[in-house]
Amino acid sequence: MKISIIEPCGFTRLGIFSYLAENNNLQIIDAVNVSQALESIPEFQPDIILVNMTRYCHNSELSQELKNFFEYRHGASIYCYIDANYPDCDTPIPITREVFILNKQSLTSLLRDIALDPQSFMPVNNFKLPRTLFSDQEILVMSYWMSEMPNYRIARKLNISSRTVYVHKRHLAQKIKVRNRLEFCFVYNLIKYMFWPIDDISATPVSRQIKDDLQQIYKIYS
Repeated sequence: MKISIIEPCGFTRLGIFSYLAENNNLQIIDAVNVSQALESIPEFQPDIILVNMTRYCHNSELSQELKNFFEYRHGASIYCYIDANYPDCDTPIPITREVFILNKQSLTSLLRDIALDPQSFMPVNNFKLPRTLFSDQEILVMSYWMSEMPNYRIARKLNISSRTVYVHKRHLAQKIKVRNRLEFCFVYNLIKYMFWPIDDISATPVSRQIKDDLQQIYKIYS
């Protein structure tokens, strides 16, 4: 199995290596950032990518670098961890079949599991998961919500009640295991790359109308 580590902190990279070194059958390369990793990933073709995404969660602007990085999500299982105490979950949350998110405190447990049974983390084992964590309507509500559109306008756009919008927001927060809008916004700056801007690389199975609506949001707020 091949594993790529993307982590700016040298001490953390050493710590990750120390856990994975328990299994001699693992091939491991590391990089200090996504830009450097993009130079080696195409040739190395990792099965698992462990990446610290905290930097990108602080930035709401769309990053072409990160967009390019997620082009490889169909060839590897990508575990994104952030320097925060959320998502409030002991195990990685599958945003899509290929991309998972976890808090940094849970990284130790994940590394031990990978070292003990790396084959169970192969991308081929992810097909038992739903293609995406969210429904079409939740994706739209999430995008409008993060563009600071009020509930009544979201309801009018989607032809649903304001109460339904509120329920969607609550379910979105519950699925990501966050407690408030600020935490959700932090995580959204990462997970939005799985859903929009919509292009040929974005393979999330949403309807044509949903894609058109998301594209409009992208044009207005990018």
